[in-house]
Amino acid sequence: MVRLAKFNADNFIDAAIDVAAQCGMAAVSMAAIAVRAGAPIGSVYHRFDSRGAILAHAWLRVKADFRADVASRWQGADSWDGVAALLDWCRRKPVYARFLLQCEDQPLADATLAPQLRAALEAEQAELDACFERCLLALPAGGENAAATLRFILIDGPVAVVKPYLTQHHAIPAGADAILRAAHDAVRALANIETD
Repeated sequence: MVRLAKFNADNFIDAAIDVAAQCGMAAVSMAAIAVRAGAPIGSVYHRFDSRGAILAHAWLRVKADFRADVASRWQGADSWDGVAALLDWCRRKPVYARFLLQCEDQPLADATLAPQLRAALEAEQAELDACFERCLLALPAGGENAAATLRFILIDGPVAVVKPYLTQHHAIPAGADAILRAAHDAVRALANIETD
């Protein structure tokens, strides 16, 4: 009789995301992942050869989800749609949002990763960059700092508002939308980008 595996790679990726989101990247170890998943540590090593590999898979999962739910909304000149999508994603998926706040682009810097995994990480980042570029090209002329302005509108400004709530495990209040809408419109006006 064939014995079915009780744990799969997804269980350990989920556990790594949870540990990083709850305790920070420094707390993510193969042992911590095993404990969070309720699995023997050997099961983790059976599926992933290193901490870096499991974190890279976690980063791929969360970034792909972010791209599908948020960056895909960066398609046109309606930059507010992208900001609203980011707020919605952070509210619906706070664990994923906290994970991204913890890891930023760390897995890309791990030189020990297998070439195929590094290629997948680079491809995912290229997809995100392409979403941003499409939005940038769709905007009316925004001056010489258009890319920096758009990055502030879509990412840096919203993250500055939601980060304190996410890191303290609090719900993002409804008032955050009005604050970000006002900031969005003001920055676009200062940059001479017509608002939507």
